[in-house]
Amino acid sequence: MRGRRWLGIALAAGALVVVAVAALAAGAVDMSMVRPSALERFLGPALRDASIRARAPRNVRAPTGPEVIAKGREEYREHCQVCHGVPDGTQSSIAVGLSPSPPDLADPAIQARTDGELFFIISRGIRMTGMPALGKSEPEEVRWALVAFVRRLPQLTPEERTALAAEH
Repeated sequence: MRGRRWLGIALAAGALVVVAVAALAAGAVDMSMVRPSALERFLGPALRDASIRARAPRNVRAPTGPEVIAKGREEYREHCQVCHGVPDGTQSSIAVGLSPSPPDLADPAIQARTDGELFFIISRGIRMTGMPALGKSEPEEVRWALVAFVRRLPQLTPEERTALAAEH
């Protein structure tokens, strides 16, 4: 009797897997950028954050100093500004079409990440978003300069914001 129950459970589970695979193969899941599913909106950030925390370097700090910040600002303008914009500024037409929407990097939730997490994200990118992996194209010192500049974003003066926006 016990063996039949387990066989029934196994057959039911197998049938569910077959139905799920058939539905996915038939295009039942909308993979367009227009409407992420509730499951993606719910699980995506949690899975992303857990993955980043597990893989990011620990106990590391971005270098500081005016030269590093200046280099980071230049690299931000070149690599990041088209999507992330200027803090509290308007998004570019490219950023408006991205899903999920690129975050404002001056936001407290982003600033709460460790330097290692920011470095990891910049280096490895984030799957199924517009965030590229710069680790293959940019040397480590450039990626650390970007981390240093991201840390500076909440303290930008109005003049710095205006200059950054005008340079783009």
